[in-house]
Amino acid sequence: MTNLEMLKWGIQHIAENHGFHASVDCLEQEGEVCIWGGCNVPTLSDVQLLCEDLGIDRECIYADDDCGIDVFITQSWYDNKAHLPYKKGMEFWRRNN
Repeated sequence: MTNLEMLKWGIQHIAENHGFHASVDCLEQEGEVCIWGGCNVPTLSDVQLLCEDLGIDRECIYADDDCGIDVFITQSWYDNKAHLPYKKGMEFWRRNN
């Protein structure tokens, strides 16, 4: 699994765990993934931890209480890290169901 695939899977996983919806289908075209339906501290924390595991800067995360959480992918991350194999990080964001 690549970092890009893990980003998509991770965002969907986090959204599902917190009762929200995810949008990951337009990542390559629009450069973002999002969790929509609201925002709270535990969800934002999980997204931040996922991004840390993937080497995505926290400045790329935008949270809005009314809309949700967006992660904007930089061209640099996409070019240099997105297609590398995912190396397991701390994964504090991951729920073991």
